[in-house]
Amino acid sequence: MSSNSPIQNERFDDVVREFIDFINAQVGVYMDALAGFEGHYARVERQIHMANRPTSLRKADDGEQVMVWTSYEDPSKPDIIHNRIIRAEDYLLINAPGGANEQQHARAIIVFLYTAWELEYRPRLAVAKSIDLNEIKSDVMGDLRIIRHSILHTKSTLSSEDHRKLKKLGVLFQPDQLFSISYENMHQIFILTKQECGRLLSEWLNLGDTSPLTSPIHDIAVQRVYPTDGNRRIP
Repeated sequence: MSSNSPIQNERFDDVVREFIDFINAQVGVYMDALAGFEGHYARVERQIHMANRPTSLRKADDGEQVMVWTSYEDPSKPDIIHNRIIRAEDYLLINAPGGANEQQHARAIIVFLYTAWELEYRPRLAVAKSIDLNEIKSDVMGDLRIIRHSILHTKSTLSSEDHRKLKKLGVLFQPDQLFSISYENMHQIFILTKQECGRLLSEWLNLGDTSPLTSPIHDIAVQRVYPTDGNRRIP
């Protein structure tokens, strides 16, 4: 077995639990990024108001450009290298809710989420069940494959043909136009991927359609219960 091959003798539920942890990590990064964009927006907006205050030498709204400099270095030091110089109004635009930075980050997470599923977790799930890879199926992840392809190859524009292939996420996107991934859309994608984890566990445990894991859940947690001898856990 190569170093990149799925681990043998893994429990199916352990792999699903790890995938849930991975999804939760993406939720956390996404929310932190949105908070960061909002913070940049608020801070620069305050600085613009300060820069535009009328003084004895300049009247308000006299048409002067307000610029934003960004750098990885300490701005108080001389001869720093500026990473970017941008008009303040453009800086606010890309950091605004739904702006270019939020869109870039949401698209990156979708690409990362599907790639991790396809190249890491799906093969391990197949090995854990001793079945062919193609037998591990997911409508939601299949939809993310189509969305990922659109992000990488058609500049985030879904063709009508590809839109018709969507089984779970079609309501979140419009055909033949550049799509914008809102906070609500990302929230729904995270919910649906976790519901898929619940479905996979339910099928593996043979719980049937009456399982609470197949109901319209909003989140899922998996805990491994270990046997004990009364006082200590038995490995």
